[in-house]
Amino acid sequence: MAKEKLYEYRRMRSQGAYHYFIKFKDEKHWKHHNWEGPAIEPIQGEECELKKSWYLYGIEFDQEGFSEALSNCEGLPWYKQTGANIRH
Repeated sequence: MAKEKLYEYRRMRSQGAYHYFIKFKDEKHWKHHNWEGPAIEPIQGEECELKKSWYLYGIEFDQEGFSEALSNCEGLPWYKQTGANIRH
C-alpha cells in the first residue's frame, strides 16, 4: 500500500520568476512557501517586475523576519520528519 502524502510541493516558472508552493492534503488552494529561501525568486537574465519575497505557509515575511522565523524553529518541520517521530 502506498504511503499517503500529507502535502504537495511545487516550483513553477511564471512572470520571469520561480514561485514555490505548498498544498496540504485537505486544502484546495496552493500557498507560497519555501523553507530554504525566497518563495518568489526572480530569474537572472529575464525581465521581471517581481522582487524576491519570502513566504511561509502563505504568510509574507521580509528577509529579516524570515530569518528570525527559521531561527525560532527546532529541528525539521513536522512534514519533513520521519514517520517514527510522529505520535498518533
